[in-house]
Formats: sequence, structure tokens, C-alpha cells
Amino acid sequence: MQDWLHYAIPFVIIGFFIYRRTKRTIGFQKLSRGRLKFRLILFSILGLFIFLLGFIHPIHFIGYIIGLAAGAGLGLTAIRHTRFEHRLDGWYYRTHLWVEIAVLVLFLGRVVYRVAFISLATNATANPSSINPVDLTQFSKDPLTAGVFFIIVSYYVLFISYLLREEANLDPAALAADDKTDGSASQANVDIAK
Repeated sequence: MQDWLHYAIPFVIIGFFIYRRTKRTIGFQKLSRGRLKFRLILFSILGLFIFLLGFIHPIHFIGYIIGLAAGAGLGLTAIRHTRFEHRLDGWYYRTHLWVEIAVLVLFLGRVVYRVAFISLATNATANPSSINPVDLTQFSKDPLTAGVFFIIVSYYVLFISYLLREEANLDPAALAADDKTDGSASQANVDIAK
């Protein structure tokens, strides 16, 4: 019974986080300025910290730069396909479905990789004390991990900056006036082409 709970509890927790991430990634999301600012600051600080760790092994900057470029391309694609919708409780946004799925796959791939890494680390018999599953220098040791991390960081920093900029330009009063004149429901889709 103890062995079963030992594995079940982490999988339930991981499943919960995957469910929340999927819900936050696919479909319309509420445009919340405070949450977006927090996420922008968090990703910027994490990205800068991992970037500074790269000075330990400067050759890995190649992986960082490729990740930053790929994330910027993904972010620009997301910006091009972003739609805004006004609902009774505020503005919502969503981007292209395939961009949302790509970000989700990157996140889930990272989680699966991490779980596999921890599993292999706990099963290592040669020198288990040499593997620390929470060692942040792994990003500077593995250019692939750092590259994927920088894809996510670059995407979110670019896309969240765009959302914050566009949020200031959205005018709910104009939509309310349109709704009163045509008698339709108080929802409107706004495509902002760049």
C-alpha cells in the first residue's frame, strides 16, 4: 500500500498541474494585467538567471541563442494570430490553436523529461549523491534543456509584452456602444493584425 501511494501522490500532483496548464494554454484566457505582469517578471528573472549560469560553459550559448530565436518566431506567430473577445466580465484573448498546442507540448515534454531524469537519478546505484534533481546548473550543462527553456521564456516574454501593450488599447466603452445600437449580445471578436 505504501509503495502505491509513494507513486500515486506525485502523479496526481503532476496531473493537476498538467490539467491547469492545459486549461490556461488552450482556448480563451482572461486578460488580467496583474497576472500578466507577474508572469512577465518571473520569466524575465528566470531567463536572466539561467543565461548568467551559461558563463560556466560558454559553448552552450549556442543552444540559448537557438532557443531564443525559436521562441521569438513562435511568439511572433502567436501575435499575428491573436484574437481578443470582450465578455461581461472583461477582455479575453486567444492565439492560434497550433501555437497553443506547441507551447503545451514543449511544457509537457519538459515535465516528462524532468520526471524521467528524477526517476533515473533515484535508481542510479553508482553514485546517487552526485545527481541532484533540483540542481539549477543542469541548464548550463545541457544545451538542449536550456534551448527548450529559452524557447518557452522567449515566447512568453514576447507574447505577454504584446498582450500588456494591446490591453491598454482595448476600449470596452466602444464595444458597449456597439452592443446597444445593434441589440446583440455583449461579445465581440477583435482581430488585431500586425
